[in-house]
Amino acid sequence: MKAILIIAHHCILPGAYKGFETILDRLHHDMPGTRVASTSLLDLENDLRTLLREDVESVTLLPFLLLNGQHSKNDVPRVVAKLQAEFPQIPITLMPCLGDWKEFASMVVAGVRNAQIENPQSAVGATSHLKAPQERAHSSNLFSIEVNLEGKNVLVVGGGRIALRKVKTLLPTGARITVVAPQFDPEFSLVSRLSSLVLINRPYEPLDLRGIFMVFICTDQPAVNAQVSNDARARRILVNNACDYLDGDFIVPARMDFGENIAVTVSTQGRAPSLAKKLKQKIQTEWAEGLEQVERDFK
Repeated sequence: MKAILIIAHHCILPGAYKGFETILDRLHHDMPGTRVASTSLLDLENDLRTLLREDVESVTLLPFLLLNGQHSKNDVPRVVAKLQAEFPQIPITLMPCLGDWKEFASMVVAGVRNAQIENPQSAVGATSHLKAPQERAHSSNLFSIEVNLEGKNVLVVGGGRIALRKVKTLLPTGARITVVAPQFDPEFSLVSRLSSLVLINRPYEPLDLRGIFMVFICTDQPAVNAQVSNDARARRILVNNACDYLDGDFIVPARMDFGENIAVTVSTQGRAPSLAKKLKQKIQTEWAEGLEQVERDFK
């Protein structure tokens, strides 16, 4: 199997790696059978080494960089040379940065020309039409789905009460759960003794995402949350951000089980958690007896 690894700058801003998605999807579609992955400059050595340890016959590196500066000329080639010496049997090809592609200049000129034709206002006037970075479009209706997590690796980042509630929700699914945090709520020790929960008592590190299927972000540190979100997206891992539902790939609705076979979920699309809580309480109070009777009648 051949592999392609795209390298970008490291950034803690939420959504910074979303630009990868179109390119990754096109590569997956147009090059079936090729392993396509992405990494940051900070994680390059570890991620490339991990990739080389897998069943790959060659690796092509694409620096997703515009300028042929320190990173392109020195940092990346140094890592490539080091790992090529460690894995001499696997060819590693380093492509030029995007700014050095001969097609790049023509693409930029064409883009600027088209922008002037479509919007012939002055640069100052045009700037006023740009959406501020903090403004994000309202999310559309989410697609409801139940995921089988049995045997899958799930990472929870954070050791507070929110993380604890998330873990308690995940335990019945049969997922292999790892929680990483510099501090843990005291109840975590009891939960870990009664289950196969793995606790890692230190700050989050990008390597914690190795082999992870899904990650839950549950810290009160915006910089940490943003880093986990970006690291996970760069690795195409599903993200749930308990502090910012717009930043995540999915939300977890409030769930109620009635009897053995009936599960009712309540969702406000992540926009009104307090309303979802009230709806859940109302259903549990007013519907429980009726739903349990429905199940008994069905049996």
